[in-house]
Amino acid sequence: MFGRADPKVIVLIMLIAIILAVTVALAYFYLLTRPEYPEGTYSVTVEDKVVLIESDPKLAVRIISTPVPEQEIVAPVEPLPPENTGETETNTDSGTGDGEPTAVPPVDTTIPVQPLPATLPPPTPTPRPNQVIIENYQVVQGDTLYGITTKRNTSISLMARYGISARKLVPGTFISLPIANPAYCPGNFPYVVLEEDTLSTIAIKCRTTVATLKEINGFSDNYRLDVTDVICVPNQP
Repeated sequence: MFGRADPKVIVLIMLIAIILAVTVALAYFYLLTRPEYPEGTYSVTVEDKVVLIESDPKLAVRIISTPVPEQEIVAPVEPLPPENTGETETNTDSGTGDGEPTAVPPVDTTIPVQPLPATLPPPTPTPRPNQVIIENYQVVQGDTLYGITTKRNTSISLMARYGISARKLVPGTFISLPIANPAYCPGNFPYVVLEEDTLSTIAIKCRTTVATLKEINGFSDNYRLDVTDVICVPNQP
């Protein structure tokens, strides 16, 4: 009824049976040796993402949620030290281990001011002008030493003191004539002391008193008058 089977078909069927038998054996071996899923919740990385999984051997595996990625830890920034307000700070680390607070004195940033001396030095007095100044005087015809004293505030003794004699009185020439300096007696008149003068005779000639002359010139009781000195007398009205 049936014809003779083809040997090629028989070989093909045997190969398929062998392949099926090997596949079944490998599947059975895998089922026996595969690791069991841990029971509970754990995380699995899938495509660079962390997935939270809940596993129960009796039930199917299910995804609960994707955990939030951990935040980047930033090192805390230490605060700047407070500005010095002049108040006393308290240091709890005394270095002795007993925890007792230690008062830290404030830092004094003020600039020290040097105290003024108790007494100020007296002001430097202004030097008084010279009693005598030199005037460039031109000698005219008829001039004599006495005649010059009537025209200029000088004296024969004062001219002699500066080397002027009658022989130098040549008409048309100039001589260095010494005269009383008006700046020596501001507000008063400079008077050239003559040979016979005393403070009393000067007071009579200038219509004043000895006390006034002493006061104007600052004379003490031991004053001395020398010829050719210049003293101050009140201006004549």
